[in-house]
Amino acid sequence: MPVRKPYVVQISDTHLFEDPSTRLWGIAPEHHADEVIDAVIAVAPEPELVLVTGDCSGDGSLASYERLGKKIARFDAPACFLPGNHDDAALMAQHLMNRTLDKEKLCFTYDAAGWRFIMLDSSVRGEDAGCIGDAQREWLRNTLASAPLKPVIIAVHHNPVPVGSQWLDTMTISDGAALLAILDTAPQVKAVLFGHVHQDFEDYRDGTLYASVPSTFFQFKPRSKDFGRDDGRAAGARLVRLGDDKVTSTVLRVGEPVPTI
Repeated sequence: MPVRKPYVVQISDTHLFEDPSTRLWGIAPEHHADEVIDAVIAVAPEPELVLVTGDCSGDGSLASYERLGKKIARFDAPACFLPGNHDDAALMAQHLMNRTLDKEKLCFTYDAAGWRFIMLDSSVRGEDAGCIGDAQREWLRNTLASAPLKPVIIAVHHNPVPVGSQWLDTMTISDGAALLAILDTAPQVKAVLFGHVHQDFEDYRDGTLYASVPSTFFQFKPRSKDFGRDDGRAAGARLVRLGDDKVTSTVLRVGEPVPTI
């Protein structure tokens, strides 16, 4: 059964390579990205927006961004792309968002269905962990203050809260406490969506949903001390249904029954 509108789709960590046949840890991400998009389009073909929350590329290549843009264009919807730690942020921004970056972060807003989507750039060139930075946090404060009654969803690549995996929680947003101090005082923020962790995670902080999405590539074993693949869980995407001032959300996985939302 098709998802009832309005809703948005979150896709993350596609890790495409210049050569689509490239395999990492024995898996070629290209085919898996197509499978996830096929599964989502079958039940949710017309989202208000597609959020692509980083690690779009596995090697920062132009060819990988070109192919990803074509894949996401299969949705009848606008798309917002954010860089992750594996991306070339400037190249990605130029090709997928028509933005030229110098030293600034790729942060911007998009309004749809009565909601404001605030896109934050946590990528730091050459680093696995993320950082928001003073300038972007000030921009965020001003953006939230400019429309205090408009419901907001934040999108970012790195997890701003720990997910309970010891090795992953060493590479979160380094100034996450300062970011959370802003979000905790902004009641219009209803959800914070992130990628990076290659698993489904949901928690609430003062009534705000903090949620990650499975990678379209492969999954990390949840709540693990060391790196490990979770071969028992399929790739997927997150569906977020928009109410007047609240969200309901679920994860759609390839080959599994479609959850209700």
